[in-house]
Amino acid sequence: MATRPLRVLYFRNARGINDVTGAESYAFALLQALDPAQVQARLVAAIKPGMDNTPWIIEARRRKLPLDLVEVKSKFGLQDCTLLRQRIRAEKADIVHALDHRADIIGLLAARLEKVALVNAFFGWTNFSGRFSRGALYTWADRKAQARADAVITDSGYMAAFAGAGAQRSPVVVVHNGVDISRFQPGAAVPDMRQRFFGTPDCFVFGMVGRVHPVKGQIEFLKMAREIAARDPRTRFLIIGDAPPGWGEYKAEVQRAIGELGLTGRALLTNVASSEIPAVLGNLDALISSSYVESFSYSLLEAMSMRLPIVATDVGGNREMMVHGESGLIVPPGDVPALVREAGALLASADLRRRLGHAARERVEQRFTLAAMAARTTAIYREVLRSREQGLPRLEMRLRVQQHSAVAIKVPT
Repeated sequence: MATRPLRVLYFRNARGINDVTGAESYAFALLQALDPAQVQARLVAAIKPGMDNTPWIIEARRRKLPLDLVEVKSKFGLQDCTLLRQRIRAEKADIVHALDHRADIIGLLAARLEKVALVNAFFGWTNFSGRFSRGALYTWADRKAQARADAVITDSGYMAAFAGAGAQRSPVVVVHNGVDISRFQPGAAVPDMRQRFFGTPDCFVFGMVGRVHPVKGQIEFLKMAREIAARDPRTRFLIIGDAPPGWGEYKAEVQRAIGELGLTGRALLTNVASSEIPAVLGNLDALISSSYVESFSYSLLEAMSMRLPIVATDVGGNREMMVHGESGLIVPPGDVPALVREAGALLASADLRRRLGHAARERVEQRFTLAAMAARTTAIYREVLRSREQGLPRLEMRLRVQQHSAVAIKVPT
């Protein structure tokens, strides 16, 4: 007898989301990669009224992904919980897979009231300041919600250590992000964005891609750029991304730093549609990730897929993603001289760039494909449902679910 497809609702609190972030990339990847004979999934997103045509929504529609938008007027009410419960009943969902901090909390309420399974996705708490009003409160509430989920899926062994709380915490499993390597094809014909951005195709471009936020280290990238620019007049420096809501002043600081560091005409802060990211990467000579915090970066995976040589900081899951000296170069976070040293090495050696880039693409093909991500996620879904049906004790459920983790997880007793 054939096993029927599971029905999964991905739930995203997108009221403050404009562009494609890591959570959107994660959901888009699974919605694209899951075998519909095994899992039938939809993305339900709570949005502010009138915000139904933002860049991330445009990208989801461009990819023809199954998307339901529900307008939620206030973040202080429970309207999103009521609407999610309605979608659970309408879709006959087996699992709610929550994609962010508020979604974890609302998802817990809705899933328990509707008696369906809850899986949380956890990528850290990097958009909040340390003030109690948001940072500490969200962290505390999310940990409480995670501890009551049926499983917490995170994308790196590093981040798994922060998920859940206490000996009674939920099963925590690592599913490394996967990338659509058919979308990121090295050597494919792409528009000449060097001309578009810098007015000349004859330049060597270092780039970074990601949201404009202090944890991403755009200022450190520009300090590195000042040193490298002095060595070679052909070098240019491209920052692609936009600031999340509430971080506009930091974006303005980055823009001011371009002039203050003498990089006017050499460095550019701009943004492009998600559909243009492969073309942007195809116009770079090297990618720099100067982050202070990462989980398992899609921007790095996409650059690796394009055979780009990478300098990345030693944060998050970067050492799980690449091997220093083989498929990337890893430096301490905040160490501008180290960034300068390794970027300078890439600038000086085409052989080094070629070797690192080819090894990076090969590593993605072997370890970080969409198919691998989807297969492991599907196995976790089925294990969660089996464990619930059998009424297993919490510890036994953890042992069974965590056997599907890409990285071994120590189970507290």
